Amino acid sequence: MIVGALCAWLAASCVALALRSASPVEARLARLVVRDQRQRLVSSLRADALAFKVASAFGATLAATAVAATLGIGPLPVPIAAYAGYIAPSIVAERRAARRRRGADRGVITLVEWLHALVSCGRPLETAIDALAARGIGDPLLDATLVRVRRDYTLGVPMPRALATNGRAAGIEGLSEIARRVEHARELARGALPILGDLRDELRALERARSLQAASHVDGKLTLVLTLCYLPALALLVIVPLFLTLLAGLFG
Repeated sequence: MIVGALCAWLAASCVALALRSASPVEARLARLVVRDQRQRLVSSLRADALAFKVASAFGATLAATAVAATLGIGPLPVPIAAYAGYIAPSIVAERRAARRRRGADRGVITLVEWLHALVSCGRPLETAIDALAARGIGDPLLDATLVRVRRDYTLGVPMPRALATNGRAAGIEGLSEIARRVEHARELARGALPILGDLRDELRALERARSLQAASHVDGKLTLVLTLCYLPALALLVIVPLFLTLLAGLFG
């Protein structure tokens, strides 16, 4: 019992340390780190992710051991739970990253609409992007990427190159597409306004298609939910009493 309590305390401590978020001071220092130290920062983040995986696997192993010992089903669930606990943080992190990228892609539509409005009022594209980067769009990932774009542009990097580089680094394809369209417009000696108008219409059409595709799956999900909710009730209220009545008629 004492060993089990110590193991439970150790698992809880590992989970608490793995779930501890960075303080504002640590986040500020991470943003101010110079380029030659970024590899060290990436290694530190990978070490933290590995510690979180180990803590999750240890906690799942401890829980599976307790359940197996209570139910007397043998040690088979223990390695399965350890593997599931080890890969669960990676799955959660990937889904969160994909959700952030989808939110940023939707924010690109707002960005293009604002750019089209500002450029149509006579503002140059570079100053329009700089103003929107200072103001923010509303999506955390996109706003952070635009801040880096604004920083690079202030340091002398051309705006299309800054958009393309930071868009690829953050996984936001919309920013890379804006940079490609702007570069192509400059090669053809065209203005940015028609390019932004065409891109705005394309992004709206893509978002409409995604919305329709998501709406097309609602019927199947509702059918599944209704089936899972009503089928057990139907079995308990109709099928089971009917079956018991037939058995009573046969053997009564």
